[in-house]
Amino acid sequence: MSSPRPARFTALVGDATHVLEVEDLGDGRFRIAIDGRERIVDSRETGTGTFSLLIDHAASEVSVTSRGEEFQVAVGGRTHRLRLLDERAVRRRKSAGTADGAREVRAAMPGKVVAVLVETGATVERGQGLLVIEAMKMENEIAAPRAGIVAEIRVKPGQNVEAGELLARID
Repeated sequence: MSSPRPARFTALVGDATHVLEVEDLGDGRFRIAIDGRERIVDSRETGTGTFSLLIDHAASEVSVTSRGEEFQVAVGGRTHRLRLLDERAVRRRKSAGTADGAREVRAAMPGKVVAVLVETGATVERGQGLLVIEAMKMENEIAAPRAGIVAEIRVKPGQNVEAGELLARID
C-alpha cells in the first residue's frame, strides 16, 4: 500500500510566495517542506487553536486562527499573517488575476489592546506596527499585512478582544 500524496499549498506571506508540502506521518507527526527545506514536526493540540510544536528538538507554543484562506499564526511574541491556497485555488487566482482590495486585520487570539500605534488615515508600509495586544502574558505587535492607508481602527487601548475579531482595515 502506498502512502497518500502530500498536500501541496502556496503560502502568500506579504509579497512573498512559498511552496508548502505537508505529509501526515501519523501520531501527530508531519513532514513539512517549505520551498524544499524539510522538517519533521511533532504537533500536539494544547487547546482550541493552540499547539505545542517540536521542531529540530526546539519546542514552540503556537496559536492559529483562520478565516477561509486567511491565517494568523502567533509564535514567539509575533503574529504572522498568511494566505494558504491549495492547488485549485492557485489555478483560480492565476486565471482571475490578483485584485488587491481592502485588507482586514483580525486578532489571532483573545487578549487586551495595550496600544494603538497608528491613526485612521495614516499611510503604513507592509510590516509596520499597527497595534499591540497582550495575550498569554506576552505583548504581540500586530503588523500591517500590506502597504496602504489605515481605513479604520476598531479598537482602543484597554479593550478586550476575541480571536478573529476585526481590529483594523487597510485600503
